[in-house]
Amino acid sequence: MTRHWEIAAWLLCGWICGCASGCDNGPLPAPKARASTSAAPLYVPPPPEGCARTGSLEAVEADPTCVTAHSDDTTMRDAMKPLVFELASDAPVVTAGGQVILRLTITNSASAEVALLLDMQPPSTGSRPDWSRLAGVPEPKPAASGMPMPEGYRLVMPVRTLDTHDHGVDGLPVTAAPTGSTPVTRTLRVRLRPGGKLTQIFTWWALRIPAPGPITRDDAGHRFVPKTAPVPLSTGEYVINVELPLHGISSPETVVSTRVRVERADAAP
Repeated sequence: MTRHWEIAAWLLCGWICGCASGCDNGPLPAPKARASTSAAPLYVPPPPEGCARTGSLEAVEADPTCVTAHSDDTTMRDAMKPLVFELASDAPVVTAGGQVILRLTITNSASAEVALLLDMQPPSTGSRPDWSRLAGVPEPKPAASGMPMPEGYRLVMPVRTLDTHDHGVDGLPVTAAPTGSTPVTRTLRVRLRPGGKLTQIFTWWALRIPAPGPITRDDAGHRFVPKTAPVPLSTGEYVINVELPLHGISSPETVVSTRVRVERADAAP
């Protein structure tokens, strides 16, 4: 019996010593503090000026986000290098007095984005065809005193038709630009992605406008303003020019052209 107690005491002593030796290792090290996740924010550059668009130029014209306050003439000249300007008609032959649809396309052929700068003009600035001399067009009414004129900024793209001798076929008088005023243009900055296209549709009629007679006055001081009317074009080949409002670029670099042949109505198949 005494032997059994000795064995039990020996086992109990070993268990107590084992526990004590495990406690001698000291407390576990405290976990390292996590590094702070807050850091100074990275610099985010401001978005580029202008708008990133493709499609109709009319939609670009109506988008106020495309207007830019900074315009560099050298930017547009550099941007013109990868841009492809094309004017095409839906039919190469048209009967005299008929119409064709012209499509202007501006394509970015580069592998990077290109900024296209276009100038918009306010109304009643610069020289314009005097459409009041055309029969059926009413005389323009003067604006009421003190009434503000609507802004109506537009992309002005004159269309001109030349005969085989490079003479214009229209003799409509041109109104002079207002004196003593400097037109205030608005510049559009359109960021055109690689392969992106901008388009504009024109309707061209195979007509010419003869020059009207001179304005005269009779002995009583009455003023007579003769008007003119369009007539069908003669048979032949004509060049159609469209002048683009490219910022900082002047003619002839701003002109795109196409050719159309006019035939008599009785010669059509």
